[in-house]
Amino acid sequence: MASSLDFALQRSLAIRLNLQISLSSLPIVEEWMDIHLDRWLEHNPMPPDMPNGQEVSYSVMLGTDLRRMWWGAWGDPRGFVPRMADYFKLCNIDKSDAAVLDQLGVALEPTSVGSWIAVWGGKVVTGWHFTDPHPWTQVEPAFGTHEAKFQLKKWVEDHRVERIERFSQAIGEGAFSELELGLAGDTIMEQVEQASAAFAHFTGAPLDDKLRRHLCSGQPGAGLVVRIRGGKVTRVAVTVPALSLDAVERLSTDAGCIVEGKLGRVCSAIGSGLACVAYARAGERAGVDVFLEPTDAKPRGDDDAKAPDGAAEPPN
Repeated sequence: MASSLDFALQRSLAIRLNLQISLSSLPIVEEWMDIHLDRWLEHNPMPPDMPNGQEVSYSVMLGTDLRRMWWGAWGDPRGFVPRMADYFKLCNIDKSDAAVLDQLGVALEPTSVGSWIAVWGGKVVTGWHFTDPHPWTQVEPAFGTHEAKFQLKKWVEDHRVERIERFSQAIGEGAFSELELGLAGDTIMEQVEQASAAFAHFTGAPLDDKLRRHLCSGQPGAGLVVRIRGGKVTRVAVTVPALSLDAVERLSTDAGCIVEGKLGRVCSAIGSGLACVAYARAGERAGVDVFLEPTDAKPRGDDDAKAPDGAAEPPN
């Protein structure tokens, strides 16, 4: 009889296979990118590498136009840190990027860490994230003195935000930091209203009424994601759990974003349902992304082998 560790190992292998298979449905992934994506997969720990045989958590993000993709993994630092160190060495991580990771690791002592890799705008981007909450007072000293710091600090103080939910950092050229904050309110409507106020604060314009109505069809638990690059806020997103695919399509249409016709089929092949949906604004551009928890590989028809090109909407 197979042990729980055997089942966890089999599931992890099946998820990796499913992610590799899914690449054939994404026109954004060029042949030269495969080696980078495979390297990332191979350097995530497997259950035997994890304390007590724990499974690794995975998440997949797809842009509704299938022109953006993000893979993330995380878990106990005792399993992840050694594998991440090997991975970032192969990525030729710069000393300054490594120093940021080391300094924040010591300061925050995260209980859940991981790495991520993304494809957008013809580039492969990678980095790391701490996925457990941390008090804002611990995170604030990590930022220098710049415009984004003042904007973020004012929002946190005005709305009495006590902690961040996740911290993410890219490495390499054009590196950025990203923070996720919770939104106050007991109902999704209250949280979306606060998200609209956050968009006004960080981008100068609130959420459109149509977009707010679509986002309010989700469930409570909305979050605010703020990206900082070069001392400025360059992207703001609101994430909402439990939106249906129909709601995502309506949201995308009203936001002026492309919905690729095969989005639903690709999503169902990768995961069992939408974990959450993000509406993002980066300067004059907007985008809608769906997040999935990947599952075992499912059979695909021949017509899923390749998707037509769509207009790129880089999220940064």
